[in-house]
Amino acid sequence: MKQKIRVRIADPAGNITIFVLDPFPVEQYQNIATQLLEMKELNGEQVAFITGDHSMNMCGLEFCGNASRAFALMEAMREGMTESGTVTVTVSGVDHPMDVWVDPANAFTRIRMPDPLSVQTITDCPYEGVNGSVLVDLGGIMHVIWLDHNAGEESFVPIRNYINETYDPPAMGVMYYYPETRKLEPVVYVRDVDSTYFEGSCGSGSTAVVIAHAWDKPDGTYSLELNQPAGTLTATAVKDGGKLTEVFIEGTVTYSPVQTVEVEI
Repeated sequence: MKQKIRVRIADPAGNITIFVLDPFPVEQYQNIATQLLEMKELNGEQVAFITGDHSMNMCGLEFCGNASRAFALMEAMREGMTESGTVTVTVSGVDHPMDVWVDPANAFTRIRMPDPLSVQTITDCPYEGVNGSVLVDLGGIMHVIWLDHNAGEESFVPIRNYINETYDPPAMGVMYYYPETRKLEPVVYVRDVDSTYFEGSCGSGSTAVVIAHAWDKPDGTYSLELNQPAGTLTATAVKDGGKLTEVFIEGTVTYSPVQTVEVEI
């Protein structure tokens, strides 16, 4: 059965997110998201479903920092907020509400990202060249930080298989990072929709990169302006007492008007 649904496209630093504005049960997410991602005119990389005021799920129930901060600003705009301040949202992949600082006048947002569950050096990956890389577990998604290697399907698939077989996370990514130029090429796999995305930018991946950067360094504040295929995102990590005490990402967001599209339900 064909059904018209309302969507709005958000562009947080190039990580194009299709927000579905009409409610749907979780079991329909994959079918709807697959159709939306195939619509070339939407140009989407990922799909999020709004489930209520200040509440949304990613299509694979993973966590996405870019989508979360875009959603918070969208909610602030919907409520007529004009001054900068904090918006609290509930999003998939995180077990607690998240506070997002928004500046509606400048379409700018800053979100504190989840503290990593673990940070470790990979030592047992059978794929050549990966051992020695840092693996960051953010709960809803895990990222491998692979330095000075070109992004590509051929190198990504073996690492994806290793991470999924070893840890089975809801989502995982390889962050192909070049420290000298701050260039970051994010590639992400979402388990429940069985899809790989060469992303324009990645909020959780940027977070993982700055965590890996600060992990073995002295106390202090470490910020990286990361140049990604479709935009620039700033990630900051704060260390105190030898521990990471705060990690956040920030940047601008643009939106399309609300659109109506037709999908098969």
